[in-house]
Amino acid sequence: MAKINNINLINFRNFSKKKLLFDERLNIFYGKNGCGKTNILEAISLNTKGRGIRNSSIYNLIKKNEDNFLIQNNLEIKNNNLDIKIFTENKNDKYKKIIKINDDLSKESLDFLNQSLSFLIFLPEMERLFQASPSYRRNFLDRLIFSSRNDYNRLINKYKKSLLERIKILQTNNIDNDWLNNIEKEISSLGKEIYNARILQLDSLNNNLEILKKDYNFDFDVKVKMKDEYFNNQINIEKYLSNLKETRYYDKQRGGTKIGPHKSDITAIINHEFEASLLSTGQQKTVVLMILLSQCNYLINYKKINPILLFDEIGSHLDSQNRQLLLDMINRFNIQFFLTGTDKNIFSFVSTNAQFYNINNK
Repeated sequence: MAKINNINLINFRNFSKKKLLFDERLNIFYGKNGCGKTNILEAISLNTKGRGIRNSSIYNLIKKNEDNFLIQNNLEIKNNNLDIKIFTENKNDKYKKIIKINDDLSKESLDFLNQSLSFLIFLPEMERLFQASPSYRRNFLDRLIFSSRNDYNRLINKYKKSLLERIKILQTNNIDNDWLNNIEKEISSLGKEIYNARILQLDSLNNNLEILKKDYNFDFDVKVKMKDEYFNNQINIEKYLSNLKETRYYDKQRGGTKIGPHKSDITAIINHEFEASLLSTGQQKTVVLMILLSQCNYLINYKKINPILLFDEIGSHLDSQNRQLLLDMINRFNIQFFLTGTDKNIFSFVSTNAQFYNINNK
């Protein structure tokens, strides 16, 4: 089990200094909006690759009028105690996140940390997941994949870089066809791999929702699926390449690539009848919690990964169904939770021991 024992924030977001000791199971931060609850979750999420749960620029993580931030954690992973330092490095006005593990900057240490930590995240805007943009839903799905496959972000970034390179080639006056053909081969290979990863993830969610039906009386029958007319053609690499060539003129004029996983969407079909976008905010939240419960079950029981759950402002629209889902998740899985809400009383339904923190912005 991976767990975070404590955190020490210096010049991070709204905090000059903030020290907290954590419970190994359930931690609940409460306080007024703007007091810094989400900032603590963000600091925790920076222990792995990327820019945290809000994907903010590194510069914006530094407290105003300060030069750098420092986050110090003690993590317990596979019976190993790790002292983690996360701080900024400024080179030519470009800020970069640096992570030290027991004062070690080696790739081996960073790889161990990235392979050992997995986060599942709930953010307030997920209450309207199925009314948000397709790109937001794609990112939601990709985060689920990343929770079990820590090299997945590298695949996504490489794919996006190849798309940009292809457009640059198409918009030049003298096109190098060999170069263009090679880039399109790479795009089709990477794109097919992303499609496959997303289909496997959706299948896993659906399978685990079916498994969990034995223990839960869900309000809805939910089936998540991909929406992508191009992918539904069951294309292979050769067909993918052919279609990229056919859309070159169109893509040159539009400055984008018409086909591929960057155009996909996902939806959830409710009770075999209608899409989740027709549900109320509270009901959409129920569906999202069901999906996170399914992913949690998959990670723990099939991948042998114990994720850490970061649920921001989970207290809003917490009706009886959502309270029960959250409580069942807490009681079912022996993992570490970090929850935030505006009022301590929101979490009065929690029957297990919990550590509460009244957060202020000092």
